[in-house]
Amino acid sequence: MHSFDDYYYFYLVVKHGGFSAASEASNITKSKLSRRILDLETQYNITLIQRSTRHFKVTPLGQEFFEACSKVIEQADSAQNVLLKQKNEPQGLVKISCPPVMMEHQIRPLLTQFLKDYPQVTVEMELSSRRIDVLHDDIDLAIRTNFSANEDSSIIVRDIIKTAHCLVASPELLQGRTLEHITELYEFPCIVLSTQKQQYRWHLHNLKQQEEIDIPLQPRIKSNDLMGAYFAVLDGLGIADLPYLTVEHDIQSGKLVHLFPDWCSNVGTVQLVYASRKGQRLVMEKLIDVLIEGLRGFAAKSDGYLN
Repeated sequence: MHSFDDYYYFYLVVKHGGFSAASEASNITKSKLSRRILDLETQYNITLIQRSTRHFKVTPLGQEFFEACSKVIEQADSAQNVLLKQKNEPQGLVKISCPPVMMEHQIRPLLTQFLKDYPQVTVEMELSSRRIDVLHDDIDLAIRTNFSANEDSSIIVRDIIKTAHCLVASPELLQGRTLEHITELYEFPCIVLSTQKQQYRWHLHNLKQQEEIDIPLQPRIKSNDLMGAYFAVLDGLGIADLPYLTVEHDIQSGKLVHLFPDWCSNVGTVQLVYASRKGQRLVMEKLIDVLIEGLRGFAAKSDGYLN
């Protein structure tokens, strides 16, 4: 197949009625236009343009070829307009993964406003607490809270903000008792996240003093999802280490009791995970910016975030 450029050069020459006019309009040298069209004619052993120093005439075959080239150029311009439009306004499909609880308490208002601002954007959501592989699972953007260092150098991981966890229990479990010493935690059943660990513990650190302590656990309930642990705590089945953002309203309403509020039971890092910055679509750039700005903006409004 001949180069598309040659079709474009021929289109320009015929459209502008000659090599000199086409050269001036396109900033392509007259000699290059002439040479490339001559090569085209030679390859197919045809005459598209009859020309001399004073004469320029398109042959019938050349006219037919020009009309075909015009359609191709029009389609190419239309394709380019798609890219230019994408450059100006976010649009297209974004596949997002996010844990259900994080979507409810952190991401939902940001994503809702983003979709209202950019009506040409469509979203496919996978709400899951499992560890997403953005490459293998065909996900554009994974939103997660991580509690350990990232070890995968093949993906981009943006640390956005840190979230605090706290120990909570239901009034039904405590039966009016106020816990005064950390060691009293051993007297109650515990509920933990993850079902795959060999050993479980709560690592507590004091928010006012440089003091840390580890509480080894014998869990009564293990859950692979945050909501399982959350409802078990509400039902009075044990004490759990949960994100403060998840239980903030329950603590304020009295449905749950915040145990040892001077102690933080865990610190997670909210992360955005995606495959590559190279060739990143505008919709992804905008969404990432919105999430980063929004999540960091939450820090001034809730005790669930740490600076």
